[in-house]
Amino acid sequence: MEEAAWHPDPQNPSLLRWWDGTQWSEHTAPLTGSETADQGNPIGPALGGHSPAPSSGLANSTLFAKENREQDTTGRMTRQNPAVVKVTLGNPLLVTRGAMIAYQGDVQFAYEGSGAKRFVKASLTGEGIRLMRCSGAGELFVSHHSRKLHLLDLAPGEQISASSRALLGFDDTVAWDINAIKGGIGAAAAGGLFNVTLTGPGTVILASDWPVVLDTSEARTCVDPNAVVAWTAGLQVSVRSSFSAGALIGRGSGEAFQLEFSPGGFVIVEPEGIVHTVA
Repeated sequence: MEEAAWHPDPQNPSLLRWWDGTQWSEHTAPLTGSETADQGNPIGPALGGHSPAPSSGLANSTLFAKENREQDTTGRMTRQNPAVVKVTLGNPLLVTRGAMIAYQGDVQFAYEGSGAKRFVKASLTGEGIRLMRCSGAGELFVSHHSRKLHLLDLAPGEQISASSRALLGFDDTVAWDINAIKGGIGAAAAGGLFNVTLTGPGTVILASDWPVVLDTSEARTCVDPNAVVAWTAGLQVSVRSSFSAGALIGRGSGEAFQLEFSPGGFVIVEPEGIVHTVA
């Protein structure tokens, strides 16, 4: 039996493969042409060296490690990593424009209008979301400025309210509308506060790097409007002022106003500094 050494790979003559003395190993190296091997011998004479060298080739780069490769499809939506979701199309998906980073297969994209009612609301509130409809047969890869993505499965009739800053997309089975947060002169002074209400069934994709889920039933819950990601639909929301009206001139809404939520649900917030606007 041949001793451990490098020999021509019996399956690929352009490579050398390490024979450990009893069987072929997984270690390979390129055949440079300077070796004098007996190509007729499946093992061949020893070519020098008695320890496997690192395998060569692009596939052996850390970039091609298993965790960086496309993940096997496990359902309608499959996480590729914390910042990328792969959506297997069948039913269309609505995503904010600019969210698509790649697709495979026959995928079509079309502008998704908001409808007359929502168009008027978007024009008045500035809370319009620019959507595109993705349909066809294939797989769509979406992201949101490298932010962590979260998949929220809504049962039929189940609702959640979300900030358009954090909303990336949702199934076309999800109904949506733009709603104003009522607060009289306080809300107006805060620059107008609005949200997108989403009603299941279907999956909603939200972006938040460091979310904190607050239970409003534990105590009175007030949050910075610029830190809100989403909340349980149906909660009563009011605008609470920390200062007198005379002290509000020239101040932003972040410290001068908070959103106060009624008990009975959850509010999701994140550090204000990492909130981005969807392109």
